[in-house]
Amino acid sequence: MSTSISAVNAGSSAAGEAVQKKSTLSSSTQNELEALGITATDGMTESEARQKIAQAKAEQNAQNGEQQGNSSESEILADAKTLAAQVGVPVSGDADVSEILDDIGAELEMLLEEAENNPAILSQLSSFLSQLTNLDDQYDSLQSAQSGMYNAMNMVSTNNKIALGLT
Repeated sequence: MSTSISAVNAGSSAAGEAVQKKSTLSSSTQNELEALGITATDGMTESEARQKIAQAKAEQNAQNGEQQGNSSESEILADAKTLAAQVGVPVSGDADVSEILDDIGAELEMLLEEAENNPAILSQLSSFLSQLTNLDDQYDSLQSAQSGMYNAMNMVSTNNKIALGLT
């Protein structure tokens, strides 16, 4: 009997040690790991867990950026070219989205000055201006998302260098 009790005690103390090792991670870190589908290993430190989380998020952002970025930028470019054609702004084949939006804005300013007393033209120009503002906001949002993705990738790179002792 005494051997089975000591075996149970040894088993429970080993389980307690395993729980204690896992509990070195904060609950928020454990939740983030679980949400990303990463299993916490025994003895994993908080910094290692944070590094894995950052790496997984950067990979997700890169995948989302590829899926959304290419189609969104091409959609914004197509919409900008359509608006440029409606306004009467010539667009070269290799024009950048920001260049097209700037040219449309300059043309709309000139047209607004010419059509001050013509309400019919002013309403149409107002519509063009709201489309331009919408495209500009979409493009700024896209640029911000790409910047965030690159910043996350740089952070992961720096963490990897530190972990490997390269800095």
